[in-house]
Amino acid sequence: MTFNIRWILAAVIAAVVALAAAPWTVSQSAQIEAIERAIKSASNVRLVSHGRSVFAMLPRPHIRIYDVNLDFDEGAATVAASSLRVDLGLSGIFTGRLDLARVILADAVITLDAARSRIDAPLAAAPGRWPKPPGEVELTNSKALLRHAAAEKPELIADACDARLDFSRASAPVSLIGHCVLPLLGDDRSPTRFALWAAKPDALPRGEESSVNLRVEGEAVQITLNGAVALSPKPRFHGRVAGAAPSLRQVTQWFGLTLPLPGHYRDVSFKGDATLEPNLLSLAPIAVTVDGNALDGVASVRLDGQRPLIAATLAGSEVNLGPMFEDVPAPISGGQWNRDEFLASRLGATDLDLRLSASHARLGDFQAENVAVSAILKNGRLDLALAEASAYSGHAHARAIIAEGPDGLDVRGSASAEKIDVAALLWDIFRRQSLSGTGRVNASFETHGDSFYDLAGRLDARGNFAVESGEIYGIDLGLAFRRLERQPLSAGVELRSGRTAFDQLSGKFNIVQGQAEVDDGLARDERAEVAFSARAQIAERTVDLHAVATRAATTPDAKPLQIGFSLTGGWDDASLAPDALGLIRRSNAAAPLLPKDSPQN
Repeated sequence: MTFNIRWILAAVIAAVVALAAAPWTVSQSAQIEAIERAIKSASNVRLVSHGRSVFAMLPRPHIRIYDVNLDFDEGAATVAASSLRVDLGLSGIFTGRLDLARVILADAVITLDAARSRIDAPLAAAPGRWPKPPGEVELTNSKALLRHAAAEKPELIADACDARLDFSRASAPVSLIGHCVLPLLGDDRSPTRFALWAAKPDALPRGEESSVNLRVEGEAVQITLNGAVALSPKPRFHGRVAGAAPSLRQVTQWFGLTLPLPGHYRDVSFKGDATLEPNLLSLAPIAVTVDGNALDGVASVRLDGQRPLIAATLAGSEVNLGPMFEDVPAPISGGQWNRDEFLASRLGATDLDLRLSASHARLGDFQAENVAVSAILKNGRLDLALAEASAYSGHAHARAIIAEGPDGLDVRGSASAEKIDVAALLWDIFRRQSLSGTGRVNASFETHGDSFYDLAGRLDARGNFAVESGEIYGIDLGLAFRRLERQPLSAGVELRSGRTAFDQLSGKFNIVQGQAEVDDGLARDERAEVAFSARAQIAERTVDLHAVATRAATTPDAKPLQIGFSLTGGWDDASLAPDALGLIRRSNAAAPLLPKDSPQN
């Protein structure tokens, strides 16, 4: 027992001597200066201001400084914390040397400056400065803010953060684990967990690579990176990457990007090979699933231009484009063009170079095969092109240039189609059978507005159309002509039923500010022809068509037969009416009842 008491007394005396030898154990100013030197030697962080400090031996030797403000890399980041606690190693107590074992920041508010931040600053700025890094650095109940040059106040990007950095030796692996709430992802309840591991942190300042692994898991986003990182000659990561998120738009907004095309891009997941450099993310190859569509290809994001540039070349077997337009007002509402305004344009926020091909694609009721489309957005001008599509047994091509103007969207372009199954196309548009045959159309157009109603009312267009080997439904000219020979007054009744076959139907159209005119309209077969002209109000969806059907005489001494009729009213419920006056004139019994000065048919 005496032996043990002697050793205990000796240890106590040695501790007292060591405390007396270390001025930071009794002087607040010495404590602050010692901690400032220790932090500066282990990192690039500077202690700017502080409150009082306290030195204590229990539960382990530590120094706590209140109301701390730290500066990192000349303003790239600043930290304001309610307290900074530094746990000391026991060896330093006996030698008088300040030995940092653990650093704890409580209630820290970290403000990042987007204009000054550099990805390589934490390591590249301090080569050879890690003779003895702190064993652990912890953050408790902290938050992070991001300061933008154009914003008046910094933006909250992380809240309720708890994190721990383990870095005991410069040559040992380093790990960072923790969790926080990410408000910009809409995650204001459940925390997002993260874990970062680097195998050789001491190799990074020398320009060598280190294996790294990063996992981020939360309700709003899941990301995994596994590869190698280097900091010289420039920061660079290459390796495998995988991720998933309920909404890609929310994730890109968190990273400061704006997707220019409409849509939420829900239930997105991806995996592939990634290269990450300053201002560049490259994914090649990459497999993506979004809105139920499985796509393969390459993608990249560049940040070194006037605007971010998102580029992707993707291909899939089955692609549904419907979810992209789910927030766009439906073109038709209550039987008329929709007057709801379009969403705010995002055309000026980001440049885009998107190429998409699909074996089978659909948009609502429209379906097509072997589709190749592109969307090129530069300087706020969107160039949409349907380079190729096999649809309705034919082929279609289209191009539209869309820009934002003073009256909404400015749209202009052209479209063409050939060998189209007209009956199937019109059924998908109007859900009724009105015309059949093999059609072609060529058109150019331009319009502007902030709703479908405005676009229709300001439409300027011109072009031509033709349909071969088809039938007109709801008109039976053959039966009407037969009635006209025997009972002219009943021919109008027979006209409204059955169908009329033709070899070719064609015409030209011209639309000025939503007022359409069809001229030189003609439908014919071997025995008869129908000449027609039409006027239509595109915005109001009304039509006023007048036609004269003529059948050649069956005998040399007979006269050709003619029937006039009109089609007027709304597009969905237009009424077919025969030329009653002409039928009366044809009737031997009724014609004498007409005034002698009545107009001729």
